[in-house]
Amino acid sequence: MLRDHIVRGHTLLEQGRTAEAERVLAGALPLVAAVGPHTNGFLAYRMLGQCARTAGRLDVARNYYSRALDVAEALGDPHLAGAAVSGMAFVEVAASDLERADGYFRQAVQLVRTVPPGPGRVTVLRNYADLLARTDDPRAAGYYEEALEQPGVAPADRAAMLLLLGRDLCRRGRSAPGVERLRAAAALLREAETPSEEYPAVVALAGAARDCDPPTATEAFVRAHELAGALYQPPDPKHYTEGYAARVRAVEAETQRRAAAGQLPTTAHPAFRAAAEAAMQGLRPELASVVAVGAPATVGTRSLEEAEVLLAEHRLGEAQTKLQLAEVMWSSLGAAHVMPRVWAGQGRLALQRGDDAAGWGLLERARIQAAALGDARTELVAVVAQSRLLGGSAELQVLELLPRARALAEIGGPDGAVLSELAGVAAELCTRYGADTLAEAYHREAAALAEGAGDAALAQALSGLVRFLLDQGSGGLDELRARLEALGSSSDPVVRLAAGGTLGRLDLVDGTVTESTAALLTEACAAADELRDRAGGTFPSEGLPEPPHADAAEVALCLGRPDEALALLERADADGDSPGATVGATVVVAFTGVRGVYALTAAADAPVVAEVVADGPPEPWAPGTPVDRGLRTVVEAAVRSGTPVVAVARGALPPPHDSDVTLLPVVPAAFRAGPGPTVAGPGAPRPVLPGSGYVFADPLGDQPFARAAAAHGARTLGTAPICGPAVTADRLAGALARTPFVHLACPVVADPRRPRRSGLLLAGPDGGPDRLAPFRLAGLPWSGTAVLLAPGEAGAAPAPLIAALLRSGATAVVASGRPVDALTGAVLTTWFSDALAEGAGPYAAVRAAQGRARTVTGDDLLAWAADRPEIDAAALAVVAERAEQPAPFADPAHWAWFAAYGPR
Repeated sequence: MLRDHIVRGHTLLEQGRTAEAERVLAGALPLVAAVGPHTNGFLAYRMLGQCARTAGRLDVARNYYSRALDVAEALGDPHLAGAAVSGMAFVEVAASDLERADGYFRQAVQLVRTVPPGPGRVTVLRNYADLLARTDDPRAAGYYEEALEQPGVAPADRAAMLLLLGRDLCRRGRSAPGVERLRAAAALLREAETPSEEYPAVVALAGAARDCDPPTATEAFVRAHELAGALYQPPDPKHYTEGYAARVRAVEAETQRRAAAGQLPTTAHPAFRAAAEAAMQGLRPELASVVAVGAPATVGTRSLEEAEVLLAEHRLGEAQTKLQLAEVMWSSLGAAHVMPRVWAGQGRLALQRGDDAAGWGLLERARIQAAALGDARTELVAVVAQSRLLGGSAELQVLELLPRARALAEIGGPDGAVLSELAGVAAELCTRYGADTLAEAYHREAAALAEGAGDAALAQALSGLVRFLLDQGSGGLDELRARLEALGSSSDPVVRLAAGGTLGRLDLVDGTVTESTAALLTEACAAADELRDRAGGTFPSEGLPEPPHADAAEVALCLGRPDEALALLERADADGDSPGATVGATVVVAFTGVRGVYALTAAADAPVVAEVVADGPPEPWAPGTPVDRGLRTVVEAAVRSGTPVVAVARGALPPPHDSDVTLLPVVPAAFRAGPGPTVAGPGAPRPVLPGSGYVFADPLGDQPFARAAAAHGARTLGTAPICGPAVTADRLAGALARTPFVHLACPVVADPRRPRRSGLLLAGPDGGPDRLAPFRLAGLPWSGTAVLLAPGEAGAAPAPLIAALLRSGATAVVASGRPVDALTGAVLTTWFSDALAEGAGPYAAVRAAQGRARTVTGDDLLAWAADRPEIDAAALAVVAERAEQPAPFADPAHWAWFAAYGPR
């Protein structure tokens, strides 16, 4: 009889019918009392505790679990006692008392360790590990490992624990063992034929392995792509057809009713309201209500349509004005069915300006409301725009957006331009993960979808396909070349940029550079400049090929015109004012082209001197290579001239480190007319005094090494670090207004193909990530502040980001142009902080950090870690592994791109 109650209650719990289960189990309590201590009685109390916990009656749950523990102790069964104590721990988790939950879990672990291994021990160990992982406790990995070592672990449980363990190891910088655990989890789930559970595992594996194990990342990515398509559940077409039409009719009818009753909002401009009221005077009420709705609807429709055209033409200022007018008109009518389209336009505008936070919020609002209404076209536009914003660990969500977008297009009518754009985004994602076959297929799909969608869409799709094939070394591009040539004479600057820039690149790769090539690229650069001017002085962040000024500069050098080459490179970096004018200085610009590495030297009242540092396809830079020796020779010759020297390294070149050279991230306005600030020679460093700086670190809670380095930096300043959710844009802005120095150990989101899309990742108001692109960074009060952008795996700062800070008044920016592992970033940061505390300026502090990196030993590294109490056990394991190397940071890849930028 008691057993029947237990079985029935368990079945109901598994079905999620908690209230019914509780009634059944409560009815068994008289039988439990009559039988006395028994396993079935234990199960009754334990399941009742689960029911009460699920219902939020935590005191009742505590009582039931306590009675279950009494039964377990009466039976002398540690397994059952461990299960009861684990239940108590889960109650405290529900009560958000994690410290008390930790204590219960530790007690449960001690109990189950006293008996032979079994499923009960596995459950208790895993539950405790889950709690530790949730609280970012490094002990989680050890408990997962112990659970996995138990005999007889079910494959599904093993896979789940391997997935959690792999993620935890990767997050703590132990990429190799983390990837191995993730690979094992994915393999188990594939064998189990559970695609819905396999998908998150292969996504995690692809993301974790991309930098450390590219073949594994590619294989996992291809599998994730396959599963994303297979798992997708298409929406109900009726919701987007008949349902949408009915909802629009209902909104319009309600608007007419409110107009007739005089209940419309009065958000329109007073002048417009006055004109509308004058037009309605003398009209019958039913006609007056029609005018009250029709006038703003007409203006709103026209403004919205014009805004969308202007957005396509990248006329951002005019588009903003039209969108604002459309918003006023439609909101004055309470037109819920049109507002998602307005928000989608505003989101795309923000995206083009690089304001990712505003763009995402508007696009998400548009997507959600459009989906609820059943507006397939607007939802599609929002989904495709959002796909460009997904970066870092979220970028693989694009795989889930692809089938959704296709389904929306089938329902709402095909939109070739929008779908071609999405296919292009997918192609770029495939390329980043080495899935070249998929990438080519998506590029070709983008080109096919763009047919009939306008010359601009077609030119961009063909450009993406040709550039991909060039990178792959593919031949037979004559047919694609002819199609681009047919488009090149367009009056649309987007077409001229995409077609002309790509045709010029084709000539460079083929080695057939002529004056015709120069003319093509000159026209493409002019088109890019026109688009920059249309957008208000900054090249649009999204939806366009990168300006081809560097290719044009290389062609100019091939044709013997170095002055033209330097002018082109200056135009390439001309988003806003120059980050430091260079009147009276010698400027050295090194850049990597398609066919070689070049250096340009420009001095006042002298022609630009060009040197081919390396001829042929560029090889990776390394100390002692011909490229390295050649660049040093050029810089040293400039220094011997006796004038201040400013150096810029573009592309895959590290900044030249010389005690007499000022570094800038982009090519400055070398000979600007009129007075301007002059780059000073080396002078006395400006000391950073104790208590005179701020340290911000680890906004998302996943950078333990950055936190350790930040704690050290804060100690040298005599302050406390600001970490986690407190690292917000508002908090940073407040600090910048009153400090000469700020240390930012925050992730950097960077896209090598579109550097202007880079940005600092801080904590948002809701605790999620908030990306500050150059557009937003430029609005913060950097004036008079030296900035350390601490290097790390997600800390490589592209030139546009550094330039934005310098243009906004930062006195110096210390950053790395290439990512380094988290440990390397931490040691460089602490050594820089030490030198700064001793009175060195930013340039000297960088040289000091680099010098220590070249000479430090494994024993020195262990001593460094011993002085950092913030370093947890998992991080110490990384340190110990690296310390086995006699010179753990001697490789220039660790330190060569770490540099200080800005006037000395």
